[in-house]
Amino acid sequence: MEPAEVMARYRRGEISRRDVLRLLSVVGLSSAALPLLGREASAAEELSMVIWEGYADPSFAATFEGANDATISATPMTSSDDAFARLQASGGSNFDLVSASNDVSQRLIDAGLVQPIDPSRLSNYNDLYPQFQKPSYITKDDQLYGANFAWGPTLMIYNSEQVTEEPTSWQALLDETYAGKISTWNAPIQIAQYALLLDSKPENPYELTDEQLAQVKDLLLQQKPLIRTYWNYGDELKQLLASGEVVISDAWPYVAVGSREAGIPVVEVFPSEGVTGWSDSWMLTAGAKNVDLAYKWMDFMIGPDGQMGVLNNNNYAITNKTVIEGLDEQVRSDLRMDNIEEGYDQILMWRNVPNYDKWLQVWQEATTG
Repeated sequence: MEPAEVMARYRRGEISRRDVLRLLSVVGLSSAALPLLGREASAAEELSMVIWEGYADPSFAATFEGANDATISATPMTSSDDAFARLQASGGSNFDLVSASNDVSQRLIDAGLVQPIDPSRLSNYNDLYPQFQKPSYITKDDQLYGANFAWGPTLMIYNSEQVTEEPTSWQALLDETYAGKISTWNAPIQIAQYALLLDSKPENPYELTDEQLAQVKDLLLQQKPLIRTYWNYGDELKQLLASGEVVISDAWPYVAVGSREAGIPVVEVFPSEGVTGWSDSWMLTAGAKNVDLAYKWMDFMIGPDGQMGVLNNNNYAITNKTVIEGLDEQVRSDLRMDNIEEGYDQILMWRNVPNYDKWLQVWQEATTG
């Protein structure tokens, strides 16, 4: 095989770096060409991504790296806005993949920072529940832009030893009874959750008028003196619950699961007004350099090893029906995976917010200072 063909096959992902060096050594080129080939091979074997923390944990990512002779370079993001800014800075060419939540996925698509994917290249795609195969938040003009791999509702949780009467409404997060021991997630998308408390409940809490935004701002300003802190990460909230500094909050199911495992009597509530929810997808950036390797990662992450990695490492609900059906019933129940066909439709899943700049301004003005 000619050296040019060796490198061409490597770039297409058909052979590994080890194969490149072995084949070139046969024709006596490996030593002379090693500096150049080393640079090319190193660039080609590294998969670069910006992710929510834990989505490339070595506990499962090492399996992928070993099987594909690859190295994962993962940059944690602090928020969806952070991910958007990082990709926008280079037009989507500084990473191969982003683990985008459904509050930012449409913005990434509209900005041209991600590209459509071909689901036929994903061997595990047909094992996803229908809800996760082609959801609206990663679809545009009938083209799919991501592989949906994790999700969850935002519920209300409370310490049953400190809150003796079970709350049934999000109004409990504005109850002076719990002043100084209330928390809420520090993210503008939470405006949708509080919009559910408006006298005239919006049909779509992600499309609010200026008047409705002003009403939500009033609620947040009313809440602010009662807040112990605005939490940023689930582990942070678990610590606050463990110390007793917080007794009631909105949260994701994995926070409740982890808290109970630590002996904290945390109870989950599905408030009467409804709940919002998130769903994360692997999206291929517009300037991805390692497209073939990125597809392999997406397929891995919606397959058994990646799905169990997310479940065990993050305690998040997953999307592969075959994997979920093999789980213990208690695990399925804890993470709301026991009735996905019906339960998923009860969640007001995050959507693109058309006037997001105004949401950001309202959130900042109501929660800071």
